[in-house]
Amino acid sequence: MAKFRSLYLGASELASRTSELFWLDVYTWQTVFGISAGDVLDSIRDLEDGELKSIVKPATQFMKPPLKGLWHKHVFSARFIPKNISSALGKHGVRKIVTDVVGTDGSLFTLEKAADLADRLINQSFEKRATANALTGEWIIYLQYKAKNYYLCCGVHNDEDQYIYDRIVEHCVRDFPWLSAWLKSSTEFMK
Repeated sequence: MAKFRSLYLGASELASRTSELFWLDVYTWQTVFGISAGDVLDSIRDLEDGELKSIVKPATQFMKPPLKGLWHKHVFSARFIPKNISSALGKHGVRKIVTDVVGTDGSLFTLEKAADLADRLINQSFEKRATANALTGEWIIYLQYKAKNYYLCCGVHNDEDQYIYDRIVEHCVRDFPWLSAWLKSSTEFMK
């Protein structure tokens, strides 16, 4: 994993703030799911630059134990385009657009109507979310500590919070020895 990290970050200061577990997750995403390391690093750059140019949802802090105090940032990849289009359309969006474009009067379905329908369903729906900085995907999970972001792991929406927490405790403490004390104080604070 160190070689994989070095390939993307070299010996940079940022590399020292990414856990081995994080890079294992990035490697797995890239080789198994086709989510490139570049897409993940784009989200990190967004965070490191203050999210000024981001088109994905802003970073959000977890509010409930056991992840309370940690943060997550969405990673966008082309594989998430259908999900974002579906989210933009909502429950009745397709029906509304089809009715608007095709109508209900049984008129001829022309090539122009087909092009308009495709544009509104796909392009405009996607652009609506991108313009609103609301694109979604899976997550990178990190901790803000001493004015820096420490990247712990990656997660997916259906991962249980306890599963994510347990992975962090088991694997990230060896990369960031101070993390054990932070997690302990965070847990005691929640009681």
